Amino acid sequence: MKAYIFPGQGSQFPGMAKDLYTNFPLAKQIIDEADAILGFSLSSVMFEGTEEELKQTKVTQPAIYLHSILIAKLGKDFAPSMVAGHSLGEFSALVAAGGLSWQDGLRLVYQRALAMQKACEIEPSTMAAVLGLPDATIEEICQAYGPSVVAANFNCPGQVVISGSVEGIEAVGVQLKEAGAKRVLPLPVGGAFHSPYMEPARVELAAAIEATEIVKPICPIFQNVNAKPSQDPTEIKANLISQLTGAVRWTQSVEAMVAAGATEFIECGPGKVLQGLVRKIHAEAVVSSIELA
Repeated sequence: MKAYIFPGQGSQFPGMAKDLYTNFPLAKQIIDEADAILGFSLSSVMFEGTEEELKQTKVTQPAIYLHSILIAKLGKDFAPSMVAGHSLGEFSALVAAGGLSWQDGLRLVYQRALAMQKACEIEPSTMAAVLGLPDATIEEICQAYGPSVVAANFNCPGQVVISGSVEGIEAVGVQLKEAGAKRVLPLPVGGAFHSPYMEPARVELAAAIEATEIVKPICPIFQNVNAKPSQDPTEIKANLISQLTGAVRWTQSVEAMVAAGATEFIECGPGKVLQGLVRKIHAEAVVSSIELA
């Protein structure tokens, strides 16, 4: 069974989707329409922008989303038994599985990016990657410190991202190193994504998601907040809203997809970040990028 997976922030690169725009009329049509929907030339930043310009949340999220759905639409024999996306990638996955129009998905992703950016500006906050400690140990240390630091991304065994206040991340980082973490790496992000610090963004995005039509996708989508499959539009909406302040349970999602029969994981989007994570979660998995028609 084929599981199609969609990346989140961090997989962008200068020149992304330029070859698709040049070589595929459908890609050109969609990218031109996306620029019109957004009211600015996202394509210019994707094609010609610097690494720094691409790192702006309001650019990064719609750029990765657009690149990912283009690859799914142009992919050879796109026939998923299940889909999942990492953080932002959950919107791409839902569109690819037919649960949401790509135009509405783009609007939501852009609103999400702007809302997250605003939330970051309210109070200083940050994230750090923790390497070489069991998930449970990291969760325990975060919980003991208090609500201002949480385990935010369970990327693969031995790699968890924590999210919270600047002081809290620093203090918890010291404790994690004392507990045996190989490294605690501060991440160059604007704020504490997937933590209570995103509550203002969650409220803003909730209204937009509730007002958007989501229909039953053609296959189950394994969602970040609970690592469980769903094809119920009401449930999918609730989980998309909860995702902003909840953890990305990627390790658990991949394990659940394997348990549901996934034998092949195909990444749709820029880069190969998720393929590397899947290999670390399930060594026997067959992983690849989607082939274009």
